Amino acid sequence: MTDPKRLALVAWALVACALAAPGVAPACELVLTEHRSGLALTRLPLNPAQPAADVAFTHSVLGTTVLDRYVWRHNSQGWRAHLVEERFEGEGYGLPSAAGPGERLLRHGAGWRLLLDRVVNPLVVLPLPAQSMRLVLADGREVLLGQLSPKSIEMRAENCPLP
Repeated sequence: MTDPKRLALVAWALVACALAAPGVAPACELVLTEHRSGLALTRLPLNPAQPAADVAFTHSVLGTTVLDRYVWRHNSQGWRAHLVEERFEGEGYGLPSAAGPGERLLRHGAGWRLLLDRVVNPLVVLPLPAQSMRLVLADGREVLLGQLSPKSIEMRAENCPLP
């Protein structure tokens, strides 16, 4: 099939099929960029039914793990990150000691679990090397944020279906 007319016909047929096929919607993703420069760092899949991810880090003074759970919700202003849970061990040093209005602070094993609903917009973190800050996805995969950039990282949900 080296005939130029035949190759052109096949090429046009492929283009026509591509144009006639229904559009494939982009996947619901967590997009990470450098906060100030906008430099693209990575895109990670999110559950389109409930976009969520955890940010875990080592507390700089206590040396224990702190886990912050975020969910992305859509409203008239677009997708917004909501801090909905914080799990930690220890007291003091920037950790909650009491629940605020509309929040609940519960015992969780040897530590605590703070349930809340706080909009964090934009969601920006600074992955300090000593804190081993990492993104924990629903499937258990972890992404060490300091390996993506030493600068502040912005996280946002994109292409998720509207509720």
